[in-house]
Amino acid sequence: MPSSDQVHGLRTNCIAGNKVNSSPQSFDEFAVQYDDAASLERKHDFFVEHLPLGRDSVLDVGCGTGLLSHELSRHFRSVVALDISEPMLAIARQKRSAPNIDYRLSNVDDFSNEAEFDAIVSHTMFHHLPSVPATLERLKPWLAPGGRLIAVDCVARFPRVIPRWSALYRAYATMQFLPDILQRGSHVAWALLRFRTSRVWIAHLQSDRYFSPPQFREIYSASLPGAQFTRLKTFMGVVWVAPAKSGPKGRQGS
Repeated sequence: MPSSDQVHGLRTNCIAGNKVNSSPQSFDEFAVQYDDAASLERKHDFFVEHLPLGRDSVLDVGCGTGLLSHELSRHFRSVVALDISEPMLAIARQKRSAPNIDYRLSNVDDFSNEAEFDAIVSHTMFHHLPSVPATLERLKPWLAPGGRLIAVDCVARFPRVIPRWSALYRAYATMQFLPDILQRGSHVAWALLRFRTSRVWIAHLQSDRYFSPPQFREIYSASLPGAQFTRLKTFMGVVWVAPAKSGPKGRQGS
């Protein structure tokens, strides 16, 4: 297991040119377009398949426009959903409100936690963080014994030597067009192509930096011993079960 200094060094080295990832607030500029595209292709199977047996409360970190939060509201008594983008939250409240969802404008550091959660989830948000290990360490005590931290994030598919030219992103998006037609139909395929080749989305992708799959496993394993990892094409899924807490107040595992 790497030391904290080694993890920090790995985190720094994997960011090409020491350039920090784009801020989640950069979604403010294209919140509507992002929601239109994400609602067409986002799937939540990985999260639903790994939910704990205890399903009283769940925390969604970086909830965006509420796609995952809304799905989780069908499985949990209460959902607390955090994001730092007000335009994204406005869409979530308008399109995906539910009596048991509490959307909050907050980041993890500012969030005041008052109770334990049976699950903490996050979809493609962690690569925006300045320190993944620090955030994981902050989240872990918020889980009830046997609760689960379930996260999906992007991983690097290509070597860093490949240039981040806009033309390459457009070419890759075009390559996805025919498979999308076959799988989703022409209307959805055209909508996804327009978004994937848009100026704002390409600019966002150019600023993003991802861990390689081995780096992802090494960094997350350091904070989440015993975590399980699943490769999901361009993403990596991780599931970690919180251990039982010592003392008479510890809850039974889920």
